[in-house]
Amino acid sequence: MRSSWWGIASRGAIRSTRRRERRNSLANAPRSEADSCRTDAASEPTAPIAEIFPAAGFPTVGIGGSAGSLAAFQEILRHLPADSGLAVVIVSHQDPSVPSLLAEILAKATSMTVSQGSDGTPLAPGNVYVAPPGQYLGVHDGVLRHEGRIERLHTPLPIDSFFRSLAQDQKQRAVGVVVSGSGADGALGLAAIRDMAGLTLAQDPQSAEFPGMPASAIATGAVDLVLPLAQIAERLLAHTRRVADPRTPRAVVPRGADSLERIIALVAQHTQQDFSEYKRGTIERRIERRLQLHQLGDLAVYTRFLEENPAELAALARDWLIGVSGFFRDAEAFAALEQALPELVASRSDGVLRAWVPGCATGQEAYSIAILLLEAIERAQARVQLQIFATDSDPYAIETARAARYPEGIAAEVEPKRLARFFTRDDRSFVVDRQVREAIVFAVQNLLRDPPFTKLDLLSCRNVLIYFTTEAQKRVLPMFHYSLNPGGLLLLGSSESVTGFDELFTPVDRRWKLFRCAESAAIRPVAIEWASRTSFPSLTLPKPAPGAGPPRGFAPADLLRRHLADLYGPPSVLVDPRGQVSQIHGRTGEFLEPAAGQANLNVLDMARRGLRGPLTAAIRAVSNGDQRVAERTARVRSNGGFVPVRVRVTRLAAALLRDPTLLITFERLDEGARESVERPPEPEPLPPSDRIAEIEETLRSTREDLQSTIEALQAANEELASANEEVQSTNEELRTSKEETQSLNEELQTTNADLHAKVENLAQSTDDLTNLLTATGIAIVFLDEQLRVRRFTPAARRLIPLVASDVGRPLANLAAPLGYPDLLEAARHV
Repeated sequence: MRSSWWGIASRGAIRSTRRRERRNSLANAPRSEADSCRTDAASEPTAPIAEIFPAAGFPTVGIGGSAGSLAAFQEILRHLPADSGLAVVIVSHQDPSVPSLLAEILAKATSMTVSQGSDGTPLAPGNVYVAPPGQYLGVHDGVLRHEGRIERLHTPLPIDSFFRSLAQDQKQRAVGVVVSGSGADGALGLAAIRDMAGLTLAQDPQSAEFPGMPASAIATGAVDLVLPLAQIAERLLAHTRRVADPRTPRAVVPRGADSLERIIALVAQHTQQDFSEYKRGTIERRIERRLQLHQLGDLAVYTRFLEENPAELAALARDWLIGVSGFFRDAEAFAALEQALPELVASRSDGVLRAWVPGCATGQEAYSIAILLLEAIERAQARVQLQIFATDSDPYAIETARAARYPEGIAAEVEPKRLARFFTRDDRSFVVDRQVREAIVFAVQNLLRDPPFTKLDLLSCRNVLIYFTTEAQKRVLPMFHYSLNPGGLLLLGSSESVTGFDELFTPVDRRWKLFRCAESAAIRPVAIEWASRTSFPSLTLPKPAPGAGPPRGFAPADLLRRHLADLYGPPSVLVDPRGQVSQIHGRTGEFLEPAAGQANLNVLDMARRGLRGPLTAAIRAVSNGDQRVAERTARVRSNGGFVPVRVRVTRLAAALLRDPTLLITFERLDEGARESVERPPEPEPLPPSDRIAEIEETLRSTREDLQSTIEALQAANEELASANEEVQSTNEELRTSKEETQSLNEELQTTNADLHAKVENLAQSTDDLTNLLTATGIAIVFLDEQLRVRRFTPAARRLIPLVASDVGRPLANLAAPLGYPDLLEAARHV
């Protein structure tokens, strides 16, 4: 951003070399306890911050801003003492063609040493470094580096570039701050810092002169704290005192602590996300980060804090998910994949190419894969339909991915040609084109608990497995093999591998972990834990202490009723009107059995032979409201013979239940003991009369099943007809809306054309009037109601020395040479 104040030379702004040397010596001199900033004595060290961190262990703060950020920079630096223990780097939008005096201006606001960041300057605590104009600034091994010139202002974005470099080099010691400015520079950089467990801050947009940059950063969800300027410096100092040197690790989270298991259980109950199979190291580091963020030093205190603050549970879950992504992340990995795609596309000619991107985070990875595949299909000129599934366990990330809107900082990640073809510029963001969006289906899915997609040609799961335990990885990799077609491609992250499953995958590119699904590999069993999204059986909260008494609401009568039901109640099930089972009582195996294939708890699908028809008729009679209780008899095939059964379906009182519920009871009519043989070797032929009876019973059951099926089809047909009418009605409404929109658009175009013509006529009239006044040679001065000059003819300059800058000035300041003392009075009178 070009700003005039960058080039303003202020009196006393340029510091002498002698004064800087004196300041450096003061900054490096030992400090007393009295010089340190005030902190909470119960939880913070009392020694000066500069003494807490060795030379290689201090935090580095990157502060980015553009328009209106000078005051913000000065306010933050004004509250940072020389012994702050921080290295601060200021990155702003500066005009490369104008020499910058920003370092000299900021030096007035702080006692820290301020200098321009030169190439090769090592970072040191107590120093402020200002990025030079026209240069990308980076950090490598604690040393500032110039990474190339900025050819154009605005894009690419220098703040994002520096924040990314800072995150990669300083990891958890990196701190990013975004202050006043226009645009979205810094938003993606803060996400990179948060990904590395660093601290991210943003100025409160309401207090910013230009709220664009802070608001864009907050919208990414990567900002830990949103603070007014007056509190940012205080928060930086508090954070500095709590961050430890990674060479001397702190045992903030005790290994194997019960509190850790409780925290995992609390997060699971609140967010319905199970983190029990994530690596403990990742979970502990993120908890330590939250402790530092909230300035809590005890895990038990943090556990209580979680119990009282549901919002913190959601924030902790997002920290554990580490949902940071980027377009074409690791460009060489995508280049390796791109080389393997022509063969894959050729194998699916005139067909469908299916891909799956688990752990897609906010969607950049999935869109990158889609762009590569679309380009490969176009180069091959193949008629291939693209179908991509992108999943993640974070609903917030999935919503962001579906929106397909990203900050303008992605211009540094996407090649210009791809950016122009597959993205549309909208204000200060980029939107993925419809062609790419329609190829992807985004869904919430837990990779460890939900069923996988199958018959895939490409599976990209990068930087996800590294967060799972070894046992979880051993379950996921065979599942990937099961999901892929023979010859399909598997792309993993650079730190992931298929070790232990080499017979399932053959390497295509070992460096970038691209594998091909082996065609003749031995199939290993895939263990998938089918579980409800709302139940986590492996996560239990601590049991009540012995002698704590019965739970609240317990009554002895409940125990008595349950015991009597077990003794005398017939086998029963509770179902909804569609037959989905919610509760089972007693032994129902003689009447129901699980259907083969995918797990299904529909009572009609589980009904044994001979029971489905009568049961369907009874359920329909009760569900339609014809009667409250319906009974049917049936002969059920069980244990090699037929058992007479009475089926009773009862509609329970609606006042007692939130949803309609049916009670189905099964009662055997033949109580005689009968020998059961599981597999008779050679059953004796039945007498003709028994054989005819069996055939008639089978025929009757078949007729009932057929009748039930016909009735179900009729009901389904009626529902489809109703749905079709609704769709047609909606379609007509949409067509009407479209016509109204087209009509409104035409009216707007007509109005615009009319206004355009009026503007042209006005401009022509103005030109004609100006030419007329000029040609007459008459000296004319036009005034407004306050007697200020609005315009004048060239002839007026012979009487009054007028110039173009005099427009807007009072006539009293210009009329003296006329020798007409009553001119102003006459003008006022007129």
